[in-house]
Amino acid sequence: MIKNSRLLLATALFVTLMQFPVNAQSNAPDSVDMACSDGQCNSEIITLHRMARFGSFEAMTLLGMVYATGDGREADPEKALSYLERAASHRHPMAVFLLSEWYRQGFVVAQDLQQAETLLADAVKLKHPPAQYKKALLLLQQVDESNIAEGMALLELASDKRLVEAMFLLARLKQQGTYTNTDLEGAAQLFKNLVLSGHEESRPFLRESIAMLTPKPEAAELVADLQQSYDIEVIQVIGRDFKPDTVLTDVVTQLRRTGLYTRGSLSRIRTVQCDGRFGCYSTTPQRGDRDLNQTLSGQP
Repeated sequence: MIKNSRLLLATALFVTLMQFPVNAQSNAPDSVDMACSDGQCNSEIITLHRMARFGSFEAMTLLGMVYATGDGREADPEKALSYLERAASHRHPMAVFLLSEWYRQGFVVAQDLQQAETLLADAVKLKHPPAQYKKALLLLQQVDESNIAEGMALLELASDKRLVEAMFLLARLKQQGTYTNTDLEGAAQLFKNLVLSGHEESRPFLRESIAMLTPKPEAAELVADLQQSYDIEVIQVIGRDFKPDTVLTDVVTQLRRTGLYTRGSLSRIRTVQCDGRFGCYSTTPQRGDRDLNQTLSGQP
């Protein structure tokens, strides 16, 4: 369980919290032993503590994972639960969903599947894409037409938010005509978008979609577009190896750049400007920075 939760933390930092792989490539690290050891993440964790005091529910959620897994700090289940429950009590979608997973897995808290389902339903109502995807998977495993219809609707919603795993599964189902009408064009467009985002697992499916659409004269223009996208070499520039401390630094930087957490308050204050009277974080996002939502929700 600890091993799985270390992977959960690593993938949460890299792009989507929870056990889903989290980049446009689903680049969850192969090793789960990539902890923030030897004080690597110390300054970032200190900043997360400060931001949590100033009302950042994202920071509280990440601190919950830090203390739950013991990555960067000594494991402290009580403190982990305190941070996560505080964020969840304020209806922060990511925290609500993560707490649901803890109850489902019996991690930090005693396993309680009923509570897990209640929290998952709450996270779905909050329109959290990973929660929508999780609920869709659960519903699609049940042989009931109403459940399948609801599951497909949630899968569509998560895919529309560009959650990688949702896009990939929906494309497969559309291509195969499973749980829905066959939609080769729709599937091909999804595979195309995934390939252009660097999701290499989609590449053979895009090639297969092109082959299936080629005999259709009415799809000639689409086939040409798909082939062009397939032939494009997606070059990913990675300036450094994946390391939890560097990813955590990026997340903390994004939180600081919101300029919403003042040093003089325990709550998020949206109307206070940064000037001589108030000390607050105020920086501007730079070109190439990933949006915090992308980093924490798995969007490409």
